[in-house]
Amino acid sequence: MKRALLLLLSMTATDGCAEHQGVGHVQGSLTVPGCDDDADLDARCAASVDPLACTAFDLGVDFFTVEGLEPVAVIRMQRGGEPFAQTDGLLLEIRDARLLRGNLGAPVPVGPDENVRAALGLFARCPDATQNFELSGEVTFDAFGVGKGDAVRGTIDRLEVRDGRTESPGRVLGVLHGDFDFTLRKGPPYQRFAGR
Repeated sequence: MKRALLLLLSMTATDGCAEHQGVGHVQGSLTVPGCDDDADLDARCAASVDPLACTAFDLGVDFFTVEGLEPVAVIRMQRGGEPFAQTDGLLLEIRDARLLRGNLGAPVPVGPDENVRAALGLFARCPDATQNFELSGEVTFDAFGVGKGDAVRGTIDRLEVRDGRTESPGRVLGVLHGDFDFTLRKGPPYQRFAGR
């Protein structure tokens, strides 16, 4: 009994010291023609399901970081810490992070011509796809910083995924939504280049 209690206490102490890796989800519906071996990715919900409640597609993100050189900041949400071009992930590029000040808690537009742009990569899941995605919608930042230990937290309210290979606006391929909550860490693998 005493030994079991000591083992339980040591496990709890170890878990308490573990670094917060961050949590988040990027889910929704998505269709990608020619995803893998000429097979399409078809992760859609029934037409009766609200697009913002659909979870047929799950990016499976478990790695979160912010990198860039001020005033640009890039949030990476992806599977594992590999380079973005080798995994599946979502990037949120903030052209001028200073513009987020005073806008925390309010929806911010996302699009090719906005301060926040988004990019979706499915390099592991769809290695044969030649798809170019164009994303637009809204994201809400509840906390944001670029310094070590800063909280980065928000909601992906809605990101419409369109075929970017055709004239704008391209065909709608899906709708994504989600959330993210992590503490910024510095150094590899969180930043590819040493920052301040």
